[in-house]
Amino acid sequence: MKYKQQLSTKSYFVNRFKKLSTSFLFWQIQDIAWEHAEQLGFGFDNLKKDKQFWVLSRLLVKIKRRPSWGEKFTVETWPVGLEGLLALRDIEFIDEKGESIIQATTSWLVLDQQTKRIIRLEDLYEIPSNTERVLNQSAGKVRPPKSAEELIFSPALFNEIDVNQHFNSGRYLERIIDSYDFDFHETNELTEFEVNFVKEGIPSDQLAVKKQIIDKNNHICSVVRQSDGADLIRARLVWSLRQ
Repeated sequence: MKYKQQLSTKSYFVNRFKKLSTSFLFWQIQDIAWEHAEQLGFGFDNLKKDKQFWVLSRLLVKIKRRPSWGEKFTVETWPVGLEGLLALRDIEFIDEKGESIIQATTSWLVLDQQTKRIIRLEDLYEIPSNTERVLNQSAGKVRPPKSAEELIFSPALFNEIDVNQHFNSGRYLERIIDSYDFDFHETNELTEFEVNFVKEGIPSDQLAVKKQIIDKNNHICSVVRQSDGADLIRARLVWSLRQ
């Protein structure tokens, strides 16, 4: 039931520390999930025929270490089953020594293309189930951040819009990561993040990052839309001292 990819950390996958960047980590999680869903008969193209599409609802990632530039590794994924309206899928990054270095669990919804209503998957597809869990838990709800700081809004950019004409999920993460300055990144590394994708962004949106510093290691962030003040994404971040 597991689907595997053999990968290496390309130059365009890495951050300035020659380690797999958070955004490329996310996109590899997303890509392998989509590819496996295609193989199982309910991927992007299958749903498109019925005017439906997958959306990532929740994500939890724990990072023991990031692959270095040029390092080979394997990504494995498998469907866990259904939890209410959510389809659960786990992902694991394994190095050449066979050690688990990154663990993730994802929760997905299928929406109707016209109405944007959630489709009950059990009525349409036979989603495989698996008792093996990489984290022994599913991604949970992230509470909204509290902050009195003035928000600085900027427009959605061309490369931030995906094939569904919505704001790309990975670009939300990039906006959050980029809201921290160089000095912060020089001494801190993201080792865990939990994300809720709450609402769809569109090309005309003006967006800002709201941030609540709980303590030096634990932060809560959101990407806020100016027109209605809605959180489009909420993220719980855990930072550790960079080694």
